[in-house]
Amino acid sequence: MTERMMIGMALMFFLALAVMSTSSVAGNWKDSFDDICSKSQGADSLSVKELSSLIERSNKLMPEIQAADDPSKKIYLQRLKKCKALFEFVIESKKGPEK
Repeated sequence: MTERMMIGMALMFFLALAVMSTSSVAGNWKDSFDDICSKSQGADSLSVKELSSLIERSNKLMPEIQAADDPSKKIYLQRLKKCKALFEFVIESKKGPEK
């Protein structure tokens, strides 16, 4: 194997590694999004502590989505905001009317 071929193979390896790492980062926020918003279906059965944790996770995820290069990020942001709003509503309804 010539030195030129080895350099070419090394460059291809690093390029493939870079592509895989950027796609895994994009997948991470989508996985987090799916995990958070999947809980909205049974939000009324979650504890206030669990709901608060989901709201906190939503707050941390929003900047990640905003920084993403995904063309559908606006849709994900709106959906995440709606999931968060639902969790906040359920917390308020569990607390009951304030006196």
